[in-house]
Amino acid sequence: MNTDKAFLATETVSLSGLLETVREIGPILSQHLVEERENRRLSKEVMTVIREAGLFRLYMPQSLGGLEVDPLTTARIVEEVSRYNTAAGWALMVANTSRWWCSRLGEDGIAEIFNQDIDTFLAGAFHPPMSAVPVDGGFTIKGRSPLTSNLRDAKWIFVTAFVMENGNIKMLNGIPVMIGVHMPSKDCEVIDTWHTLGMQSTDSGDVAANDVFVPSHLVYPLAPEFQPNEHFGGPLFKYAAIGASIASLIAPVALAVARNAIEELKALAEKKVPFGSMSSLSMKGSVQRKIGMAEALVQSSQAYLYQTIETTWKKVMSGEKLKLNEKADLLLASTHANQSCFQAVDLMYSAAGTSGIYTKNKLANYFADAQVIRQHGFANESRYETVAQVYLGLPPDLPVVSF
Repeated sequence: MNTDKAFLATETVSLSGLLETVREIGPILSQHLVEERENRRLSKEVMTVIREAGLFRLYMPQSLGGLEVDPLTTARIVEEVSRYNTAAGWALMVANTSRWWCSRLGEDGIAEIFNQDIDTFLAGAFHPPMSAVPVDGGFTIKGRSPLTSNLRDAKWIFVTAFVMENGNIKMLNGIPVMIGVHMPSKDCEVIDTWHTLGMQSTDSGDVAANDVFVPSHLVYPLAPEFQPNEHFGGPLFKYAAIGASIASLIAPVALAVARNAIEELKALAEKKVPFGSMSSLSMKGSVQRKIGMAEALVQSSQAYLYQTIETTWKKVMSGEKLKLNEKADLLLASTHANQSCFQAVDLMYSAAGTSGIYTKNKLANYFADAQVIRQHGFANESRYETVAQVYLGLPPDLPVVSF
């Protein structure tokens, strides 16, 4: 395994050290924002500086040259990166979520994906599943998955797939048999569908597989229980999937967007004198109220999210296995943070008046980004229902909550 890279973790990495690294590269992260939105992808400079800082390795085992940091540290790092560049924070989510799921691959699969470059970029989509037809030595994969990010930088594509049997989905005890699949991106077709209101720079789109052969060592059963390979035996890879992905990698992006919107509105309020007024926006009671409400939404949801991550992480570190309702707690905190942050951004956008409608105003971009993030399938409004289903003892409509 080649680990001769710019950043090699050999001991525990501190939050303060990682935050310092992010702040050092912050000016580079934020210098191409307009160009990146126009090109609908992160610049080479941004991708390079993130890679050289080791931030694609947050969820990579130390035995493979990764950082293997805890979920709360990851959440704070993703939030900090997203303060400089929302799409860069999103890229951390994509890269590190994919690495976390690699814990289910065998040694041969890990070697093939990471042997040449442990910073290789993996992109993926969890839904909808493709179809997987068993063949000698592996599977033939066919289907199309939308909303896959960082496609042009990805060397590998991760998807889920239903195993097929005689033209139908194979069932086991009344449950569809599913697998996780890793395919070289060169074997897939990228379809440009990413013409969106916000989050333009994430280089997202659809990915299609047209009878792509995938050997067995790049496939694993998609089930809650699994035996990790020798590199992924640490507590990080025993943590809940919702905690390792949504709570620590997606919700922090929403927190950063909301915090940026609040700070931008504060700066605007000091200097803008609204139509028909003799005083600045900051002196208007309605604006003050909206700022206060937005601060409450962001500060409380951040505290709730991070406390939930910390509480569940301590249980995993002590050797406990998280119960389903505790995994649902993580989903609820993540969903609440995402939806609360959208509300906070909306308050700031409305408080700005006509200033917020111009794309030259950062508030317009924060508003658009928040509109897209709020719709993420793992943290949109319908996830409140998923959590309630678990709390009521019903089967959740989002099965991954049990992983």
